[in-house]
Amino acid sequence: MQTADAVVIGAGVNGASTAYELVKQGLKRVILVEKRLLASGGTGKSAAFIRQHYSNEELARLVKRSVDVFHHFDEEVGGNPGFVNCGWAFLVPESVSNQFSQNLQMQKRVGIDTREISKQELREMDPRIQLDDVHRIAYEKTSGYADPHDTTYCYVQRFKEKGGALMQMSEVLDFTIQGEAVKAVRTSRGEISTGIVVNAAGPWAHLVGKKAGLDIPIVVTREEEIIFESVDAGGPPKMAFSDMALAIYYRPDGRSRTLLGRGFPKEYQYVDPDRYEETSDTTFIEETSSRFVRRFPSFGAALPLNAYVGLYDVTPDWHPILGEVRELKGFYMCAGFSGHGFKTAPAVGECLAEEILHGKSKTVDLAKFNLSRFAENRQFTFAYGGNRA
Repeated sequence: MQTADAVVIGAGVNGASTAYELVKQGLKRVILVEKRLLASGGTGKSAAFIRQHYSNEELARLVKRSVDVFHHFDEEVGGNPGFVNCGWAFLVPESVSNQFSQNLQMQKRVGIDTREISKQELREMDPRIQLDDVHRIAYEKTSGYADPHDTTYCYVQRFKEKGGALMQMSEVLDFTIQGEAVKAVRTSRGEISTGIVVNAAGPWAHLVGKKAGLDIPIVVTREEEIIFESVDAGGPPKMAFSDMALAIYYRPDGRSRTLLGRGFPKEYQYVDPDRYEETSDTTFIEETSSRFVRRFPSFGAALPLNAYVGLYDVTPDWHPILGEVRELKGFYMCAGFSGHGFKTAPAVGECLAEEILHGKSKTVDLAKFNLSRFAENRQFTFAYGGNRA
């Protein structure tokens, strides 16, 4: 039997970040266990937006810290996460104008570099855009996107360099629990004795929790995206966009391509993460593309190259579950990110490692994200509905 100071389950970006931070902050024997390969769950097919517009201060502080890390990633972590600081714009309809104002005020108060811009200012940045249905626009100069595989790879490589151990193709089968405390993890490649487990299994986190006797309120949704070749449309959009007015999001994907997805409000498809349709739907491609052409008419000449399906691990209030489970000593949650997990991963890893090692996070207090909030009826609320946290 192996022995570890901590076992992190799931080598997506949040599990990788947490494992790295644990060894960086002082733990000697940390094992990162992955059922498949790096970033093979929700992370690998993430749209990987990095934006900071949230309506809850705790989430806004997490993503602000993460943006700081992405801007100085080689110094803070090491390596190149593929971060592109193209800027980000949020296009909203008149119906949410009051919430928009409140959010901007809060974000400025916590130090986020954000401001409202006019339609004319946005048109000067990208003259191709049509904005007749847009009421207000938020702009973040320091935001953009990154590469989810490269980011995860960097964290895992630095984790290994600092002495961490990676076990890929290793499924968690069950746990040894004694006196309401975790004592060991049994995997398909052997048992690991440990007093600390971090459940960062993404779309499988509720299933991993069930093996420990826990009821984790996570459902899994099927999320589709399209990649366009944008050369014939004048190139990709000049920045990343969350377009609430048309319920879509889009960003550059390298120099010539564009990534496009569908946002809230929409019907969600709830699936089994081990058995779901991985081919994108024809209706999704046609409808989402038509919405995008309304915003950028020149994209009527663009051709889709690929469409694929990813997964979200979704909680009832669309906010992550972070921190120690009160009913099971030594068992920590790092899941339920509801589509927000990539952009917050650097800060989440820091904060969770701080809580594990010191009893409380000093970077951002994670108390409000605890699993206990669902039983205590103190769920998060948010301004825009759906996953517009």
